[in-house]
Amino acid sequence: MDGELLRWLYHRLLHDPTCARTPDCTYGDGLIAFIYFFAVLSGRSPKWACRRRSWPPWCRAALPQPLISYAQHNRRLKTDALRQLVARLNEELRHRLPRGAEKAVDGKPLVVGGYSHDRDAAWGKVPDGWANGYKLHLVIDAAGGAIDAAELTPLNAGEATVLRRQLLGRVDLSGCTLRGDANYDSNPTYRAVAEAGGRHVAPRRKPGTGLGHHPQHPDRLRAVRELEQTPGGGGLADHKRRRNRVEQVLAHLGNLPFGLSALPPFVRRLPRVRLWVMAKITLYHLHHVQTLAAQRAAA
Repeated sequence: MDGELLRWLYHRLLHDPTCARTPDCTYGDGLIAFIYFFAVLSGRSPKWACRRRSWPPWCRAALPQPLISYAQHNRRLKTDALRQLVARLNEELRHRLPRGAEKAVDGKPLVVGGYSHDRDAAWGKVPDGWANGYKLHLVIDAAGGAIDAAELTPLNAGEATVLRRQLLGRVDLSGCTLRGDANYDSNPTYRAVAEAGGRHVAPRRKPGTGLGHHPQHPDRLRAVRELEQTPGGGGLADHKRRRNRVEQVLAHLGNLPFGLSALPPFVRRLPRVRLWVMAKITLYHLHHVQTLAAQRAAA
């Protein structure tokens, strides 16, 4: 499968006129992105990918002679044009995947060492205590498992705050239900999702308790009735079952051979981590697109 992904990237980035050439540059943005994707796909540093001997034989003949130096490649990775190219490629692949009316939101910690000198990483809560690192915030489409929006922050950022301020503006929630865990249960979050055209559902941290004397958003009151007042607890069980899709996507994203697991030691500082994560998400979408194509061809 890794070889099929690399071949698709080879044709898309090196032979498509919209990517292959960049004005006033010896090496086009398509080549810079192709080298970087090869590094991410292999789980290795871009410095390793800038060596011709690291590439499979079928690729070497297509690479320019001489190959771009690591220093120049590293400078080009910092340009807006390169990051926009990766974002466009990810968006193109996402549009090939199914869309549904059910969305889920969650966060995934990306931990670095406790003694890391990364000034952008921060200490925050993780399932088994405290850790230093970053957090990936995701809005996922339950129909096809596609990632509609992603944002990377230090680990101490609040999940509901990132959803309201950064993610909702990138997702079309018209007529959709957005499901979250108890971290997303707040009146401002319900209000923000409703203003975006969707409906939010999240369980409370302490079900069965009072709501206090402050005004409550109608969608929050409706969610409390559905999740807590359904006979036999069926509402909460159904919510967990529907929201389990986000857990499946996070597991798939982390367990693929080229998936997003722990950050390697050469990926530090927020801009570099963001590019690495976006490349991983793009490869995840490409894997799903090719899997769906293979299933349709076999049907």
